[in-house]
Amino acid sequence: MNTVHCIGELLIDWVCEDASSDLVNGTTFVKKAGGAPANVAAVVSKHGGRSSFLGQVGADPFGQFLKQTLVDNGVGVENLVEQGDTTFAFVSIQADGERDFTFRRGSDGDYAFEAIDLTAFKPGDIVHFGSATALLDGELKNAYFKLLQFAKRDGLFVSFDPNYRDALVTDIDAFKEDSLHFIAEADFVKLSEEEAQLLTGHDDLNQAVASLLETGASRIAITLGSRGTLIATKDGNNVISSVKIDSVDSTGAGDAFVGAYLYRLATLGVDDARLLKDIEYANVTGALTCTAYGAIPAIPSQQRVLEALGGKPV
Repeated sequence: MNTVHCIGELLIDWVCEDASSDLVNGTTFVKKAGGAPANVAAVVSKHGGRSSFLGQVGADPFGQFLKQTLVDNGVGVENLVEQGDTTFAFVSIQADGERDFTFRRGSDGDYAFEAIDLTAFKPGDIVHFGSATALLDGELKNAYFKLLQFAKRDGLFVSFDPNYRDALVTDIDAFKEDSLHFIAEADFVKLSEEEAQLLTGHDDLNQAVASLLETGASRIAITLGSRGTLIATKDGNNVISSVKIDSVDSTGAGDAFVGAYLYRLATLGVDDARLLKDIEYANVTGALTCTAYGAIPAIPSQQRVLEALGGKPV
């Protein structure tokens, strides 16, 4: 079994429990573990795969909580650094299940490439770059690019999610340039509709996909919410439907999709003949994550995913 290595932020999601409230009016917040790369790693492990997290939390009670959360979910923490102050995100769930959020960045941006034990990476492993904060200025950005170079040099499978956050990105041109660099090097890319349009300048998704494939990416997945996922390769495009659910919180749904897909690759191997089944499995995992609050706490079990798929082998 190969390992899925996820680099980026691990943070506290302070989730507003006031129904259909925004951050201005919310008053009751609960502590949840979050951070896109950590969410992906937790899905892989929760479904029976092997994952590790690379990043930095604070040397504080919140960092201890986050580290223990990863350990409890079976995620390797050998490349986790505890130093400085933990990063916070404040999240409220609006009436339609979508999020209103803001960040208070801590030490996640100080994670250095030199902190990574490169002997942990083995042939056939997967490296996922899905951080919402890594393309901001800081040591983490340097680590991101250096780890990409290492992964390509050693022939590892590269996964990329730009994870665009309007509240974080101040230089959109630099973000586009950096994201397109990673897309060109990636074996798998996951984007939202908004991200695909932002990075290509095309409102038409088929044109956006064609533009992204021209950069060199092998597999492009554009998540479409309740409509499923558009998956594209050089051989063509397909839209894979999802399952109908009552959404209460979309936090971590895209990460759950990625984690489920990478779990399949790490345990079953990379086989594009199985691609549509892998995406179907990932779709359902992402959808079910929306039926509970939080990110890591909301990850559905593999059994629940298989039940939602009708118990059929995938």
